[in-house]
Amino acid sequence: MWERWSRLLEGLGRLRIRFWTLRRLSIGDPSAPDAQGGEGWREFLTPEGLFRVWGPLEGSPWEPYHSVPLFAALDRVAPGQVGPTPVREREARRRPATVLPGATLPDWVDRHTLTILDLPGPRTVEAAVWLVAGAGMQPVCTFDHWPHPQGVLRADLILAELLYWASTVARARGRIQGEAPPLWICDSERLGTRAGKPGEFDNRYFLDDSVLPGAGFLVRAGIRRVVYLSAAEGEIPVLDLEAYFADLLMAGIAVLRVTELDPTGEPVPFSAPPSPRPPPRSGFLRSAAGGFGTTVPQPSSGGGG
Repeated sequence: MWERWSRLLEGLGRLRIRFWTLRRLSIGDPSAPDAQGGEGWREFLTPEGLFRVWGPLEGSPWEPYHSVPLFAALDRVAPGQVGPTPVREREARRRPATVLPGATLPDWVDRHTLTILDLPGPRTVEAAVWLVAGAGMQPVCTFDHWPHPQGVLRADLILAELLYWASTVARARGRIQGEAPPLWICDSERLGTRAGKPGEFDNRYFLDDSVLPGAGFLVRAGIRRVVYLSAAEGEIPVLDLEAYFADLLMAGIAVLRVTELDPTGEPVPFSAPPSPRPPPRSGFLRSAAGGFGTTVPQPSSGGGG
């Protein structure tokens, strides 16, 4: 078993008692069907099962970057409290048809290109299916945080969407070739909009070098360019990627960008600012089990008077 995965499962055992003293976490709808219209999602209810189907091929150089925490969290959810995204939520979600499964595939996908898909929450999972099932790319998930009922980020929505598409991705995996290009699947809302309040579970996170391969590694793996596929709205790129992209450009790796409104168009070069802003580091709470997410303590009630 991969060492990092083993360490995090051990961490689950240390934290389980404390977790279950809180109110239960619910994920999706246990009565909802998956994308295939049935209950195939139930085959992926173990952390290992969902982790593997949504990860790169075994032996791939991209395996160490596939984040564990969100998958490992399935071990904490009570039976009957987990399922795929319900139909009503999926129908209410607005997302461009250009990045839905079955849409026209971009012609810039090749084995020398690493694609970073950076869309909000469940939308990034759905768009990933478009590229994994359609273009045969190797998925690499970067969800480096834990879900929680009082979470600042709704990580449970991502888990439900991963379950919704699990059987679809499982069918597609047989068509993924050994040299298939990697697809980094990111939640563009990972930095959050505010810090956690006392009593909340602050599971905001940023992408660091445990998730982002360095330029030297990419070159050795045959990667010559990075394409950043982002939402039409919001900051491009998300702040924790600005310095990373600047480093890649300095190393001679091309960085291009394209938005979800026109993903099949010609990607345009990313221009690094003269002084890239440093990635955010302060205020993010790491978990004792790895990844990010900790309950914000209540302020001390001590004081004189």
